[in-house]
Amino acid sequence: MKEMTFTERVRKYFGFLESKYGFKVTQLSNGDIRPHTDGVVEYTSDTTVVVIDSEAGSAAVWFYRIQDGRKYDLDPVAIHEYLSTNNTEKQILLSTSSKDYAAASALFNQKFLLNQNEWKLEGGTTEEKLEHRLANYAYWLKTHADLCLTGDFSQWPQFYEYKIHRARADHLMRGKDELGYARVKDSEGNWKLVKQSIFKDKLEHVEKLKKEILK
Repeated sequence: MKEMTFTERVRKYFGFLESKYGFKVTQLSNGDIRPHTDGVVEYTSDTTVVVIDSEAGSAAVWFYRIQDGRKYDLDPVAIHEYLSTNNTEKQILLSTSSKDYAAASALFNQKFLLNQNEWKLEGGTTEEKLEHRLANYAYWLKTHADLCLTGDFSQWPQFYEYKIHRARADHLMRGKDELGYARVKDSEGNWKLVKQSIFKDKLEHVEKLKKEILK
Protein backbone atom coordinates (compact mmCIF):
# COMPACT_ATOMS: atom_id res chain seq x y z
CA MET A 1 0.00 0.00 0.00
CA LYS A 2 1.28 3.48 -0.90
CA GLU A 3 2.57 5.42 2.10
CA MET A 4 0.80 8.67 2.87
CA THR A 5 2.61 11.94 2.25
CA PHE A 6 2.84 14.59 4.95
CA THR A 7 0.12 16.72 3.38
CA GLU A 8 -2.19 13.72 3.14
CA ARG A 9 -1.62 12.99 6.82
CA VAL A 10 -2.40 16.58 7.76
CA ARG A 11 -5.61 16.72 5.76
CA LYS A 12 -6.66 13.43 7.33
CA TYR A 13 -6.66 15.05 10.79
CA PHE A 14 -7.34 18.72 10.02
CA GLY A 15 -10.04 18.43 7.39
CA PHE A 16 -12.50 19.75 10.00
CA LEU A 17 -10.95 23.19 9.53
CA GLU A 18 -12.50 23.23 6.05
CA SER A 19 -15.75 21.38 6.72
CA LYS A 20 -16.67 22.96 10.06
CA TYR A 21 -14.93 26.34 10.23
CA GLY A 22 -14.76 27.41 6.60
CA PHE A 23 -10.98 27.53 6.22
CA LYS A 24 -9.43 27.01 2.80
CA VAL A 25 -6.11 25.36 2.00
CA THR A 26 -3.77 28.13 0.83
CA GLN A 27 -0.45 26.27 0.92
CA LEU A 28 0.25 22.58 0.45
CA SER A 29 3.72 21.11 0.02
CA ASN A 30 5.69 18.03 0.99
CA GLY A 31 9.38 18.02 1.87
CA ASP A 32 11.73 17.19 -1.00
CA ILE A 33 13.86 14.77 1.02
CA ARG A 34 11.24 13.29 3.39
CA PRO A 35 7.83 13.83 1.72
CA HIS A 36 6.14 11.33 4.05
CA THR A 37 7.02 13.16 7.26
CA ASP A 38 7.98 16.72 6.30
CA GLY A 39 6.18 19.63 4.70
CA VAL A 40 3.71 22.41 5.36
CA VAL A 41 -0.04 22.91 5.09
CA GLU A 42 -1.62 26.31 5.55
CA TYR A 43 -5.32 26.88 6.20
CA THR A 44 -6.82 30.36 5.88
CA SER A 45 -10.18 31.81 6.96
CA ASP A 46 -11.43 35.37 6.65
CA THR A 47 -9.52 36.33 9.79
CA THR A 48 -6.97 33.67 10.70
CA VAL A 49 -4.21 31.48 9.28
CA VAL A 50 -3.42 28.06 10.78
CA VAL A 51 -0.10 26.48 9.80
CA ILE A 52 0.90 22.85 10.33
CA ASP A 53 4.50 22.13 9.45
CA SER A 54 7.05 19.44 10.12
CA GLU A 55 10.80 18.98 9.88
CA ALA A 56 12.40 15.58 10.39
CA GLY A 57 8.98 14.25 11.42
CA SER A 58 8.53 16.74 14.27
CA ALA A 59 5.26 18.58 13.63
CA ALA A 60 4.25 21.96 15.00
CA VAL A 61 1.07 24.02 14.78
CA TRP A 62 0.81 27.79 15.00
CA PHE A 63 -1.63 30.49 13.95
CA TYR A 64 -1.89 34.23 13.47
CA ARG A 65 -4.33 36.97 12.59
CA ILE A 66 -4.23 37.94 8.93
CA GLN A 67 -4.13 41.62 9.86
CA ASP A 68 -0.99 41.07 11.96
CA GLY A 69 1.01 38.71 9.75
CA ARG A 70 2.95 35.57 10.62
CA LYS A 71 5.55 37.53 12.58
CA TYR A 72 3.08 37.78 15.47
CA ASP A 73 1.93 34.20 15.81
CA LEU A 74 0.57 32.20 18.71
CA ASP A 75 0.71 28.46 19.25
CA PRO A 76 -0.84 25.73 21.42
CA VAL A 77 2.35 25.40 23.49
CA ALA A 78 2.27 29.01 24.69
CA ILE A 79 -1.48 29.03 25.30
CA HIS A 80 -1.37 25.73 27.18
CA GLU A 81 1.36 27.06 29.47
CA TYR A 82 -0.65 30.21 30.16
CA LEU A 83 -3.85 28.30 30.90
CA SER A 84 -2.24 25.58 33.01
CA THR A 85 -0.23 27.77 35.41
CA ASN A 86 -1.44 29.75 38.39
CA ASN A 87 -0.24 33.24 39.31
CA THR A 88 2.55 31.98 41.57
CA GLU A 89 3.85 29.69 38.83
CA LYS A 90 3.65 32.49 36.28
CA GLN A 91 5.78 34.69 38.55
CA ILE A 92 8.49 32.03 38.50
CA LEU A 93 8.30 31.51 34.74
CA LEU A 94 8.34 35.26 34.06
CA SER A 95 11.21 36.04 36.43
CA THR A 96 14.24 37.71 34.83
CA SER A 97 16.62 36.68 37.62
CA SER A 98 19.18 33.97 36.95
CA LYS A 99 18.61 32.58 40.46
CA ASP A 100 15.15 31.47 39.34
CA TYR A 101 16.39 29.65 36.24
CA ALA A 102 16.47 26.17 37.80
CA ALA A 103 12.98 26.49 39.27
CA ALA A 104 11.61 27.95 36.03
CA SER A 105 13.19 25.16 33.96
CA ALA A 106 11.73 22.47 36.22
CA LEU A 107 8.30 24.08 36.08
CA PHE A 108 8.50 24.49 32.31
CA ASN A 109 9.35 20.80 31.86
CA GLN A 110 6.37 19.91 34.01
CA LYS A 111 3.92 22.17 32.18
CA PHE A 112 5.28 21.90 28.62
CA LEU A 113 2.46 20.68 26.37
CA LEU A 114 4.52 18.09 24.52
CA ASN A 115 5.70 16.60 27.82
CA GLN A 116 2.16 15.69 28.90
CA ASN A 117 1.54 11.94 29.09
CA GLU A 118 -1.09 11.90 26.36
CA TRP A 119 1.36 13.55 23.95
CA LYS A 120 4.12 10.99 24.46
CA LEU A 121 4.50 7.86 22.37
CA GLU A 122 7.22 5.52 23.57
CA GLY A 123 8.81 3.57 20.76
CA GLY A 124 7.10 3.57 17.40
CA THR A 125 8.34 4.74 14.02
CA THR A 126 8.83 8.36 12.98
CA GLU A 127 5.60 8.10 11.00
CA GLU A 128 3.67 6.73 13.98
CA LYS A 129 4.98 9.50 16.25
CA LEU A 130 4.06 12.08 13.63
CA GLU A 131 0.52 10.74 13.35
CA HIS A 132 0.20 10.75 17.14
CA ARG A 133 1.27 14.38 17.38
CA LEU A 134 -0.95 15.48 14.48
CA ALA A 135 -3.92 13.76 16.12
CA ASN A 136 -3.19 15.53 19.41
CA TYR A 137 -2.80 18.93 17.78
CA ALA A 138 -6.07 18.44 15.90
CA TYR A 139 -7.82 17.50 19.14
CA TRP A 140 -6.33 20.56 20.87
CA LEU A 141 -7.61 22.87 18.13
CA LYS A 142 -11.08 21.33 18.31
CA THR A 143 -11.14 21.65 22.10
CA HIS A 144 -9.93 25.27 22.05
CA ALA A 145 -11.63 26.35 18.84
CA ASP A 146 -13.09 29.43 20.51
CA LEU A 147 -9.55 30.66 21.20
CA CYS A 148 -8.08 30.31 17.74
CA LEU A 149 -10.52 29.28 15.00
CA THR A 150 -13.67 31.36 15.25
CA GLY A 151 -12.25 34.87 14.88
CA ASP A 152 -12.74 35.69 18.56
CA PHE A 153 -9.47 37.38 19.55
CA SER A 154 -10.61 38.69 22.93
CA GLN A 155 -7.99 36.66 24.84
CA TRP A 156 -5.12 37.12 22.41
CA PRO A 157 -3.61 40.17 24.17
CA GLN A 158 -2.94 38.21 27.37
CA PHE A 159 -1.80 35.11 25.47
CA TYR A 160 0.59 37.07 23.26
CA GLU A 161 1.82 39.22 26.13
CA TYR A 162 2.59 36.09 28.13
CA LYS A 163 4.39 34.47 25.20
CA ILE A 164 6.68 37.47 24.64
CA HIS A 165 7.39 38.15 28.31
CA ARG A 166 8.08 34.44 28.76
CA ALA A 167 10.60 34.48 25.91
CA ARG A 168 12.23 37.61 27.35
CA ALA A 169 12.36 36.07 30.84
CA ASP A 170 13.99 32.88 29.57
CA HIS A 171 16.50 34.93 27.58
CA LEU A 172 17.48 37.03 30.61
CA MET A 173 17.49 34.12 33.08
CA ARG A 174 20.09 32.48 30.85
CA GLY A 175 22.29 35.56 31.30
CA LYS A 176 21.92 36.77 27.72
CA ASP A 177 21.98 40.44 26.68
CA GLU A 178 18.57 41.91 25.87
CA LEU A 179 20.00 44.73 23.79
CA GLY A 180 20.95 44.50 20.15
CA TYR A 181 21.53 46.83 17.21
CA ALA A 182 18.63 47.76 14.94
CA ARG A 183 18.59 49.86 11.77
CA VAL A 184 15.98 52.63 12.11
CA LYS A 185 15.14 55.96 10.50
CA ASP A 186 15.61 59.17 12.44
CA SER A 187 13.24 62.16 12.38
CA GLU A 188 14.86 63.39 9.14
CA GLY A 189 14.43 60.07 7.37
CA ASN A 190 18.06 58.99 7.62
CA TRP A 191 18.98 55.43 8.55
CA LYS A 192 21.05 54.85 11.67
CA LEU A 193 22.01 52.03 14.02
CA VAL A 194 20.56 52.16 17.52
CA LYS A 195 20.84 49.78 20.42
CA GLN A 196 17.49 48.62 21.73
CA SER A 197 15.71 45.61 23.20
CA ILE A 198 15.56 42.68 20.79
CA PHE A 199 11.96 42.25 21.97
CA LYS A 200 10.98 45.87 21.27
CA ASP A 201 8.88 45.21 18.19
CA LYS A 202 6.89 42.40 19.76
CA LEU A 203 6.42 44.24 23.05
CA GLU A 204 5.03 47.15 21.07
CA HIS A 205 2.68 44.72 19.33
CA VAL A 206 1.42 43.65 22.75
CA GLU A 207 0.39 47.23 23.48
CA LYS A 208 -1.19 47.55 20.04
CA LEU A 209 -3.31 44.43 20.70
CA LYS A 210 -4.39 45.76 24.07
CA LYS A 211 -5.50 49.08 22.61
CA GLU A 212 -7.36 47.39 19.76
CA ILE A 213 -9.02 44.47 21.53
CA LEU A 214 -9.30 45.50 25.17
CA LYS A 215 -10.55 49.03 24.52
